[in-house]
Amino acid sequence: MRRACRGWLIVLSLAVFTTGCWDRVEIEERGFVVGAGIDLSHEEEAEKGQFTLTFQFVIPAGLQSKDGGGKNGSTNAAFFNLSSSASTMFAAARNMSYMTSRSPYLQHLRIILISQDLAASGELATTLDLFLRDHEMRRATKIMVTEGEARNLLDMHPKNEKLPVMYFESASLNPTKSSRIYPPTNIGDVQAYILSKSSFVLPKMRKRNEEVVVSGAALFDGSQKLKGFLNDDETSGLNILRGTAQDGVLEFRLNGHFMAYEIKGLRRTIQADVSNPERIRFNLQLDMEGNIGETQEPIELLDPGQLAEIEERIAKQLIQLTSRTLQKVQQEYGVDVLGLKEFLARNHHGVWESIKDDWEQGDQLFTRSEISVDVRTKVRIVGSTLETN
Repeated sequence: MRRACRGWLIVLSLAVFTTGCWDRVEIEERGFVVGAGIDLSHEEEAEKGQFTLTFQFVIPAGLQSKDGGGKNGSTNAAFFNLSSSASTMFAAARNMSYMTSRSPYLQHLRIILISQDLAASGELATTLDLFLRDHEMRRATKIMVTEGEARNLLDMHPKNEKLPVMYFESASLNPTKSSRIYPPTNIGDVQAYILSKSSFVLPKMRKRNEEVVVSGAALFDGSQKLKGFLNDDETSGLNILRGTAQDGVLEFRLNGHFMAYEIKGLRRTIQADVSNPERIRFNLQLDMEGNIGETQEPIELLDPGQLAEIEERIAKQLIQLTSRTLQKVQQEYGVDVLGLKEFLARNHHGVWESIKDDWEQGDQLFTRSEISVDVRTKVRIVGSTLETN
């Protein structure tokens, strides 16, 4: 009996330690997807479904070659794109399994591109359900809106990157150098906005000739429907009003000549008078500091009076920039993407609870609010030379 028991124990131990994962898929059998684009289907595609999903797959051998940016189908291409139309993203993704030898694997998905037409249709939450529900997905995947069809941008062949998606991602990280780019927004943030029915902003991308430009912003209301776009200057104004423009360049004129002010820091302070909840008065205090990046005017930069004039001119330029953005966001689109509702919820919770249903909807109290902006600017560094012309 003892020998029999020992024998069974050995057999059971071997069974435990030699069992593999029942659902394991070998890495060679995976089709790594790094980018996705979602469009409304063309007329000839509509019979299969209203949405067209495009996946960008990596070709590992192409990444290792010296010329990995070749066009799809070339022997040294680093990627290829597949598109499928269906009524759901799940069905469209499954259809691609029949179009390639390697089934789509989404764990390395970096960017989801949403076309302008799809964003305007109000189907954003519907089309993102698969990516939010799939266990392979990363919550840090970024989302951007494209001017024109998303699939066309995925077909781009950038000069300095082997994968279009890598180029898009690198460009989207440039808000640290330009205030005209809205900071990257990931799918986890978008889900939070959707669940709370909050307005939000996504970065915008467009094709210009054979290049891709990441600048501007797309505004969404609480129903996740695209309300409109902000241009480059208006996006810069939005970043300044939100206090997120910690870097960038501001051009202005002094005595008829251009100067460039390099933003090196920004602090925003909000105050609110909620004595009349139906017409709340906000004051945004913006304290900005930076350096003189360039001057086309021969001026004495060490003269305190001259520096004060420059700082005053910069402040006026900021007021003009933010005023255009405020008009667009508050009066034309009526979406609070300035962070004012979050301020009220934290600092005036009782008032916010009484008006939150009428802030952007109902009586639209956000559009009735009075928002004033005060700006203080400081020139910290004038450069390593005082005279160049």
